[in-house]
This record gives sequence, structure tokens and C-alpha cells, in this order.
Amino acid sequence: MYVKGPFATWVPKPLMLLLILIFLLPLIAVNGIYSSNMTDFSGAFSTYSEYISLANNATPIGMGVAGTLIMRVKMRFRSKEIIIVCSVLMACISYVIGTTDNILVVIAGSFFIGFFKMFAYMEMMLPVMFILSPTGERGRLYSMFYPLIIGTGQLSSFLMADLIFDSTWQAPYFVMSILMLVIAALSVIFQHNQRFSFKVPLYQVDWVSVILLAISAMLLNVGLTFMRQQGWFNSPFIIGSLVTSIVLLVAIIYRQKVLKHKLIKFELIIQKVNLRHALILLLLMGAYLASSSIFTQYTLNVLGYNNLINARLNLWMIPGIIVAGILAFQGFKNKWFVKYYIILGFTAFFVHTLMLYLMLQPQMNIEYLYLPMFLKGLGLGILYIGIWYYAMLDIQIDDMRTIIGVMIMVRTFVATALSSAVISWAAYQSQWQSLSDISLYLDMGAFTDGIGMYPATQINAMLDSYKIVLGDLCWLIVPILIFVMTHHYGHLNSRRIVFLRKIVRGNTVRGYKFSN
Repeated sequence: MYVKGPFATWVPKPLMLLLILIFLLPLIAVNGIYSSNMTDFSGAFSTYSEYISLANNATPIGMGVAGTLIMRVKMRFRSKEIIIVCSVLMACISYVIGTTDNILVVIAGSFFIGFFKMFAYMEMMLPVMFILSPTGERGRLYSMFYPLIIGTGQLSSFLMADLIFDSTWQAPYFVMSILMLVIAALSVIFQHNQRFSFKVPLYQVDWVSVILLAISAMLLNVGLTFMRQQGWFNSPFIIGSLVTSIVLLVAIIYRQKVLKHKLIKFELIIQKVNLRHALILLLLMGAYLASSSIFTQYTLNVLGYNNLINARLNLWMIPGIIVAGILAFQGFKNKWFVKYYIILGFTAFFVHTLMLYLMLQPQMNIEYLYLPMFLKGLGLGILYIGIWYYAMLDIQIDDMRTIIGVMIMVRTFVATALSSAVISWAAYQSQWQSLSDISLYLDMGAFTDGIGMYPATQINAMLDSYKIVLGDLCWLIVPILIFVMTHHYGHLNSRRIVFLRKIVRGNTVRGYKFSN
């Protein structure tokens, strides 16, 4: 008989809850690249920042690939075996990344950290999900699950930034290696040895599709990350990466049609309108998330903040994330329309972007940035909860496990990587255009210290380019609101469609009731 929960029956319940937190928090925090050390990482390796972004994107790709295998692995191995093996492997990989001088090792290590992280992470998340929502109600679950995960991620980023500030960029990898080994040791002591269900063999897994999916996603990662640096489609390197990625994806889709045990049910995207709509919303959300690069460049290059101050500033997202969870909890409890909840999330991102557009200047007190970060956290929490809830609406558990890996990659990698490529290109072009425009006025005067004027000129050009990009992102809210408002989100009123058809045809609707 399988014991509910990952721990042995002799472990007291209060200790179980404490152990779940001890296991879960480091598993949430462990990554291949930490946002707090990205700039230090690039300098230490003397390499382009694109390689660091490539490694950063490799972690969610690894998680997405593992997402296609989670249930099969869980039904094959014991929970203790999964936790111990994955924790030890992540400890080894973290140590290797912290000691290597080869950026390719970092990229590969980041992918495998994401891959193994997903298995161990889900072993702890399943009991947490049961605790948060014993009845399995998804609305209640998501309203508490995502604030916990996102908030913990922001807090861990601050702790890592504080650690790096007092030591070196390698410190997080050594600390996480130790924590992973502690988790493995605690697993040996406190976890039971029983299986989730009867032992299921792994020979039914289509390993060819798994490998093709990983290669396809990584090639797409290379193409999207190096687009601007390689001159977009002028580079055969970019064209070859993207074309090969698409060809491999098509091969995976075709292969799934002829398999008896499918790894990914791509036909669900065609059959389920909520999945298609959610994927588009995730791509639109990625545009606002990618604007974080503009904010980071502004605080580092113009205001002169360091990574620790930036991480402390990002903590103001946590109250917004908590408010998003409270609104979701009340909304699902009182059956509010998901449409208006999602509109609120995009509106929060819009106001955040608009405030940054209006506030950017060479000097600013940090207190003025608290409210924009709160709004960013509010929008992030709302859209993570609302879009994911709608995407998984009316999808069975067996179908969910076949599509969740793709959804994770689109949400965490494709959406942000594609938008980051466009935004970085727009900021770069705008900066050069601004420098060109400023130089026209500089040529009209006589200056004794032309070189001394360059820093101020550079800052003004950067601010001008940031405002251009943020201003364009503000206008993006218009098509987003039109797109969201014209969708039913599962609340289709057929009577309204009939009335609209009568109005278009010129027929009278007098005497009819507009609502059911």
C-alpha cells in the first residue's frame, strides 16, 4: 500500500511539513544561471552575454523536456530513488559549473540541472498541491501555488545576490551543491521505500522523440539568443539553427502520429481552443517580461545600482504576487470571469511599463521604483495563474502530462527569448539613431572637451532608446485588450450570438431577453 506523501509513517506531521519546506525551497532556487550573477559570469568568462542567456534559457528547456517524462519516471522508480539521484546529480553539476572555465560546459550543465530539477521538484510539489487543495480544485490550487513558487524565486534571487556581493559569482553553486547533498541525506533518513503504483517499464518511452525535442529546443534557443548579435537573417548560422529546429519539430509531430504510446499529444493544441488561446497569451506576456532587460540596463548603467540593490528592488514584486493570489482565490471562489482577471494582469503590466516610460531620467530616488515593481509582481502573478488555469481547463490528467512540457517551454523560454531578441534589437537601433541625432547638434557648437561630453551623450541616447521601446510596449496593450475581450473563456452565451446575428441582419430584437 502506497503511503500518501513522500515520508515514512513514523515521521510526525509537523516534521513532515518542515521537511517539505526544507526540500522544496532549495529545489525551487537551484538553477544553472542565477540572475544575480549573470553580469559577473559574463565578465569572468570573458564571453558574450548571449552565451550566458543561452545557458539561462537551457534550464527551462531541460525542465520542459523532463515534463514529458515525469509520470512515467514516477511510476518506474520510488520517490526516494528519484530525490536522491536527482539531488546528487544536481550537486555534482552545480560544482562543475562553479569550477569550470568552459562556457559550453555551463550551457550543458544548465540544461541537465533543469532536467533533473523537474523530477525532484514534482516529488515535493505533489504533496504540497494536496495540502493546498485537498479536493483537487485547480482554481484554489493555482491561487496559492504560483504565489508560493514565484515569491520564493524572487526571495532566493535576493539571497543569492547578497551571497555574491560578499564573495564571488561562484558562491551560489557551492552553496547549492551542499544543499542538494543535504536533501539527499535527509531523503535517505526520512523517506519511505514504497512505490507510487505498480512498476511500469521505461521501454515504452519514445527516447528518439525526447532527444529530438531537446535538440530542436536548444537549436531554437541558439537562433533566438544570437539573432541580434549575428545580424538576424543575414547570418547562415541563424538561418541554419532556426530551420533545423523547425524541421526537427515537424519530425517529432509526424512521429507522434504513428506511435501507440505518444510522448506529446500535439493534436490537443488543435482540438482545444483554450490551449491555442493560452499559448498566444503566453507569447504576449513574454513581451512585457522581456522588458525587464530594459529596466536592468537602466538601473545598472544609468542609475549606477549594483546587482544586490536590483535584487532588493525586485523584492517589491512579492507583495504584488501575494495580492494576485488573494484576488485569484476570491475570484475562483465567487466564480468571477477569468477574462476580466486576465485583463487586470495585462493592465498591471501596462501601467508598470507606462510608469517607467514617464519616470526614466538620469537621476532618481529608488523609492519611486517601488510601485512599478509592485505592479509588475501583480501582473506576473495574475497572468501566471489566470493563463495556466484557462489553458488546463477541461483537460484530463493523462492529456495534461503529454502537453505540460511544451507549455512550460513556451511560457518560460520561447515567449521571453523571442521578445528579448526583438526588444534588444529595437533598443540597440534606437540608441544608434539617438546618438546620430544628438551628434547633429553637437557639430553646431564649439566644445573644448569633446571626449568629456561622451558619457552624458551616451546616457541621453540610452534613455531615449529606452523610452522608445517602452512607449511601443505601451501601445501593445491595445491589440491585447481587443484579443482578450473578443474571446469567451469558457463562458459562451449562444443567445447573445443569435441577437448579434439578428442586429447585423437588421432584424428587431425587441421583446427578447438579452441574458439567460
